[in-house]
Amino acid sequence: MIENNLPPVIETPLIVKPKPKINIQLVLIIILSLLLVSLGIAYAYNLGKKTNPVPPITITPTITSAPIPTTADSSEYGELTWLSDAKKVPNPNILSSTTPDGEGFAYAELGTFEVGKFKNGASLLVTFVQPQGPSSPMIFRVIFDKNKYYLIESLVSDDWIKKELDNIFDKNKIKYISYQIKDLYPDPFYYLNSINFSKSTNSFFPPQFITSLRDVSTIASLPIGKMLVTYGPVQGMSDLSMRNYYLELKDFTLIPFNQVPTLSIGDDQIPRFIFNDSTKNNSSFMPLKVGCGGGGSTSVIYNTSIINDKTLIGKDGTTDIYQIKNSSSALVKFLYNSYKQGREYPSAPPIISLDQFTQSPNHIIYQEKGGEWVLMTNPDFSVQAECGKPVIYLYPKKDTQVSIKVGANITKSEPLYPQNGWTVLAHPNGQLDYQNSVYPNLFWEGTGHGIYADHSSEGFVVAQSKLISTIKSQLKQQGLNNQETADFMEFWQEKLPKTPFVRLTWLDTTDMNTLAPLSVNPRPNTVIRVFLEFEGLQKPVSLVPQKLSVPTRTGFTLVEWGGLLR
Repeated sequence: MIENNLPPVIETPLIVKPKPKINIQLVLIIILSLLLVSLGIAYAYNLGKKTNPVPPITITPTITSAPIPTTADSSEYGELTWLSDAKKVPNPNILSSTTPDGEGFAYAELGTFEVGKFKNGASLLVTFVQPQGPSSPMIFRVIFDKNKYYLIESLVSDDWIKKELDNIFDKNKIKYISYQIKDLYPDPFYYLNSINFSKSTNSFFPPQFITSLRDVSTIASLPIGKMLVTYGPVQGMSDLSMRNYYLELKDFTLIPFNQVPTLSIGDDQIPRFIFNDSTKNNSSFMPLKVGCGGGGSTSVIYNTSIINDKTLIGKDGTTDIYQIKNSSSALVKFLYNSYKQGREYPSAPPIISLDQFTQSPNHIIYQEKGGEWVLMTNPDFSVQAECGKPVIYLYPKKDTQVSIKVGANITKSEPLYPQNGWTVLAHPNGQLDYQNSVYPNLFWEGTGHGIYADHSSEGFVVAQSKLISTIKSQLKQQGLNNQETADFMEFWQEKLPKTPFVRLTWLDTTDMNTLAPLSVNPRPNTVIRVFLEFEGLQKPVSLVPQKLSVPTRTGFTLVEWGGLLR
């Protein structure tokens, strides 16, 4: 063996980079995803060949057939001249005969008046339409020109009325136009004879037209119209009056205004004055309450001699606040007698004495900048009179579902008055089905949202011996049948005064529609509303006799009777 003497060869080890490990699961997912995407593209391509592409969704405004308001060229009609007096004219045939709920609108009792003439011979009309709800009539101004009618839509200020225009009017009989009459845009504030006046925001139902006012006086003439004032009597106290202001526009429509009080009064009806002992007043005070209405009048002292014994009790800035604390005062006695009214029922809290009443914070008196003295009363010590048990009967010609809403703050009702009013199934015989029960009528008590009409100087003085027979006869004269009359007497006979003589004064349908409007759907063809106010008398007094009339019952008839509960 031959040995190799060379040094041994040292072999360098081969360095091999490791192969990356392949994630088989991930590869399969990727392949599968690519396959699905390819299939989707192919399907969309083939689908696009068979159908039209879907355009993007767009919302197209609903197009109605309502007339498009156009601007009336003043040169078309010429100068407008206002009439010196409103002229009653027949209601134009422009109202829609049906509405979405199947019932048409109707003209209010005020109707339609011609109030102005244009140079070209066209007439400006003011027309009143009764809304379907407890509210004042809707006022519309219409131009009548060449036997065509044009509603001045630009003078409709309430948005909710604008939305109803196509339901109120027949679009084939009237067109809508935009026409500006500067005399019909009053300011919300006026400064007259050093007195500030502001547009009233009360929610009662005020008179809307000059023909609705009595005993009215003009206190200032304005370029836009006249500021008017009315003073209404206060039953039982001739030294007081209920005052209301109205701005009469050139078209004889009325806008209620208030004299801005010199006394700071919050929305809670709490005057912000400080008593003489530096304490703050925390009691609410409101105008004197009349009847069972809400109203919006200011009670003023007509004969200032009755407050000669007033006592200073506090101040609001420079305004002095007074109260009469003399129990022999005629005003205090009147307020005390009013306080007792409505509190003389068996479960009522004890009535405080006259002396206790006199020392209580029952009223305040202050003088306005114009010089008149204002009386405000504390509701805790005021009359509790309500519209007593007005009872509603329904007589449709066939079985009919009827909805009724009452414009009043209801304190009692049968059946229970829900927030949205009653909805009953009425039968021709007067039977009412409501929530699985049967009722002969619907009754409510409370305070109306509107103004209580003061007819205390009108009516009839009846001797006690003839009282019952006279009331029955007068109910018949106003359209009540035997059953309705019997129901009336059953409720009211025991509440009538036992005095030698009794004053009977009636409020009619017009008065009740102002005091507590009814919203009835479907609308009755005949409405009879009878309301009695009575007063015990020791001897006869002179009254203006009322004219009572019997309405003819035609079609669907609604009857309501009630009285002043105090």
